Amino acid sequence: MSKGVEIELLPLDEEHVRARIDWREQDVGGGVLTIEVTLRKGLGAPKTEEQLRSDARALAVRFARAFADTVEG
Repeated sequence: MSKGVEIELLPLDEEHVRARIDWREQDVGGGVLTIEVTLRKGLGAPKTEEQLRSDARALAVRFARAFADTVEG
């Protein structure tokens, strides 16, 4: 597996999907941070899969920054 972010969307119900986000910082020998979050699809104006992936990516970045701040502090 190469470094970067991979997002898998899994349906939960009519209104929600679960995003499994795998974050790799290195191509070889590094660990993987896996985050699972529940996203709301929005029934009134349903989000596209790309919009859901963008939401998941934004949440992963926020989590990673908060985690890094905690580790560095």
